[in-house]
Amino acid sequence: MEFLLFIIFFIFFGAFLALVSYYYRLLYFSDKDNFYRDELTDITGFLPAEILNFIESERDVTMGSIAFVLGILTSFLWSLFAALFGSSTYSNEFTTYFFLSCFIPLVFFFGAPLVEDYFAGTVGKDHPGTKLSGQTTGFVAGASLTVISLNLTLYGTYHELNFIFVLINVLSSGFVYIYRRREKLLDSQTTPEEYDNLEEEIEA
Repeated sequence: MEFLLFIIFFIFFGAFLALVSYYYRLLYFSDKDNFYRDELTDITGFLPAEILNFIESERDVTMGSIAFVLGILTSFLWSLFAALFGSSTYSNEFTTYFFLSCFIPLVFFFGAPLVEDYFAGTVGKDHPGTKLSGQTTGFVAGASLTVISLNLTLYGTYHELNFIFVLINVLSSGFVYIYRRREKLLDSQTTPEEYDNLEEEIEA
């Protein structure tokens, strides 16, 4: 039951964050003052491309997919330490709050670029380690969605966690991902066109 609930939350908030990312990009990173109705309401048209950006933002689908999965696994395994240092993964304890916090998404957000710079300076930009560590968006997306889903799953199943903590943690983890998308948009002047190309590829 817990796993099924986790999957439901993961899919739902994955779609939700993709929608927030799309509308944020459309409203703040396009030169348009007026929009066609389809641009605002055709969810099935633009949602697949936005979801693809969880793993494709750094223009490497393979490495982005690996980073996304590693982000999921790292956050999930990190949460299990709550039971190792506390009584369980869902109890109302400091250890639970720490290991279910947005710590891992923040580690990827700040740490992955540093690791990428280190690898680039030692083994070169073409090394697999450099390419993988450069997938910050994939890492952050996987970790953030996992943290959000775990918090809601454990709260909904056991009702022992403080709801305010869960709410703050869900919002914080979502913000970390949206802020990362904002950085990517600011870094690339051609991002809107890239999105359009992605949408064309999905439709094709």
